[in-house]
Amino acid sequence: MAQTLTLQAEEPGSSAYMYAAAFEQVIEEYTDVEVEIIPRGSSVSNTATVNMGRSDLGFANALAVAWGANGILDFEGRPTSDNRMVFSGISLSYLNAVAATDYVEKTGNATVGTALVGEDAAQVLVEPQGSINPVVYDIFLQSYGSSLEDMRDSNHVVQVPSSQMGQRVQDGQANAYIGLGPVGIPDLTEVILARPMTFLTWSDKDMAALREYGFVPATLPANSFDGQAEDIVAPASLMTVIANVNTDEDMVYDVVRTVMENLDALAQGNQAFASWDPETFVAEQYQVIPFHPGAERYYRERGWLD
Repeated sequence: MAQTLTLQAEEPGSSAYMYAAAFEQVIEEYTDVEVEIIPRGSSVSNTATVNMGRSDLGFANALAVAWGANGILDFEGRPTSDNRMVFSGISLSYLNAVAATDYVEKTGNATVGTALVGEDAAQVLVEPQGSINPVVYDIFLQSYGSSLEDMRDSNHVVQVPSSQMGQRVQDGQANAYIGLGPVGIPDLTEVILARPMTFLTWSDKDMAALREYGFVPATLPANSFDGQAEDIVAPASLMTVIANVNTDEDMVYDVVRTVMENLDALAQGNQAFASWDPETFVAEQYQVIPFHPGAERYYRERGWLD
């Protein structure tokens, strides 16, 4: 008798939904597991839903997964202790931070800790409330004893929708940017087109401060954006698949094995999987919660875990 696996995604048309559809096709073709996609949710709600056992597996950004595991931000006082990792690194979003090259050359402020914080900071573009970006910027600022409110009060923050950012730089109202996104994200691309920008560097202290919130260090390859001549190590957020700890171990093992053995078929269903390197993202440095026993068993068999 076929088993049914409930897979929490997001609204049809979202990247999570399209990932789920590709998983469904491969899993149902190569196993006797029937996949039921739940076409609603978000990273935060999926983290909660899987933790409660209402879905077997779910797509969620690692930031929300970490917030749940640590009982912070949206999960303050109600940690999600029953979530376990199945897949990680399906896609990456980098916390990109840039400042105008002439500002960097004039001030010497070439790091995030100097260009984005304090009285000598640049005029920093960040999206309005409702986006994750002001939340992340505030988390970063708190590690320096500052806050988004402090930076607003000192007139160092320009909060506008992403579609207006390039124009604000062109008009001279802003000369720096911080935001989370993949390679080629349009708002950063427009900012760089409006004025030559320098990518700011992140220290080990910066990386450590963001770790609790689900960020992991990742390399943004050289030439991902115009004017970015070198690789840059920056905080990144990973798209993951999580499972409830009580989801059947053998079923999770079969799902992981099937996906890993049919990556080409998965990429045919969704080209985004063509660049996924699952072995890399099994490494401990990329894990924000422990692996599900079924996933861990498979990864150990492959020699990807010690």
